[in-house]
Amino acid sequence: MKKLLLSAFIAAGLAGRLCAASAEDSKIFTPFFDMTLSEAAFLPSEGNIFSGGNINTQVGLLSKITQKDQLFALYNFNYSGAGFAPQDSKQFTDRSMAHGFNLEYRRSVTDRIRVRPGVGFNRGYSRTGANEAWKNGLYNMNSAGGQLAADYIFDEGKNGYVTLQYLLRTVTFPNYTDLLREFQDPANRASVNGGLQDQTMGQVSLRPAWNKFFGGVTYTVQNYKNQKVVAASGVYGDTKQKDTDTMLDFGFHHRLWIFEMYPMVSYTMHESNQNFMKYKFLGDTAPEFAASYYNFKEMNLSVPVDLNITSKWAIGGAFSIQRRAYDKRYARNADNDFTTEKQVNTMTTLTGSIRKRINEVAMVRLFGSLIVANSNNKFEKYMPYNYTGNSFGLAYQLSY
Repeated sequence: MKKLLLSAFIAAGLAGRLCAASAEDSKIFTPFFDMTLSEAAFLPSEGNIFSGGNINTQVGLLSKITQKDQLFALYNFNYSGAGFAPQDSKQFTDRSMAHGFNLEYRRSVTDRIRVRPGVGFNRGYSRTGANEAWKNGLYNMNSAGGQLAADYIFDEGKNGYVTLQYLLRTVTFPNYTDLLREFQDPANRASVNGGLQDQTMGQVSLRPAWNKFFGGVTYTVQNYKNQKVVAASGVYGDTKQKDTDTMLDFGFHHRLWIFEMYPMVSYTMHESNQNFMKYKFLGDTAPEFAASYYNFKEMNLSVPVDLNITSKWAIGGAFSIQRRAYDKRYARNADNDFTTEKQVNTMTTLTGSIRKRINEVAMVRLFGSLIVANSNNKFEKYMPYNYTGNSFGLAYQLSY
């Protein structure tokens, strides 16, 4: 859930900036619309076949107030249905939905420098069970805050700019309950429902772009308001939890002859002062302590390529891999005992597709994927770590 939240903030900022770069100065109002719909069937190596859909929609409007002043509003809706997921993230059947709204004022200080203060609001919903109502999701989330960004335009002809941005968000989880604390002390409702996941999130990023190349560095800090760090004794101490993420990413979107390529690579370093107590069974009186349990390094690589056969038809292929290596978390065997190896999760996806461009703003894509997930963690009672699967689906995109 935290990763989805951070990705939403980054995506919202990127979408707004890219839209501004393409707006025509002569227009008073410039609309922006981007929607992708997909539906797929999933065949896991174990279990039954299931289906899931995804919707991602961004609707924006850029309003010209004066020659130097603009106002930009962006609404984002995202629905993520059932599907295969990287290990340590979610169950196949989990679903999530989010609504986001950003309002940004833009002022051109000089011909090359622009400042963009703004505010943002986000409401997220989650469902982990078929009968669970959206409003009762354990990880339902509300966030609100502001931003301040500055753009330096160094090559207007090739859309070359550098952006420095700072985000600040207050995040609350109104339904979150610590089930272990409730079991241990059912009468103490204050500790159970005291906003243990509530936090403030600060994020600073430096992102250059030029000639359809993009990249940057993003640093994120999550300060928990009430969640304390568990000590080796198994008791929560006085130190509050704090998580940080440092992400480096790079990508581009270019055409070479009849090939259209848009690869992207990112590397994330996640650090948390939170520890972990491993209970082998309910009522275990001697749980095992694991320090810095959540620290990891993660690499994501995606290489999609389209071969344009005609102006309307293309054959596509894509390779993607996600590898997460934990710094101090040891893998477990099938008996839920720690081994001597640090846990490493890898998820590899191979995709083939056929794309038809309906017109200048719409396209449809038929795709099939092979997913291979493996890990040296063999304890899979609560979440799958080692599996293969196939998915087949249809996607529709509309953008202008």
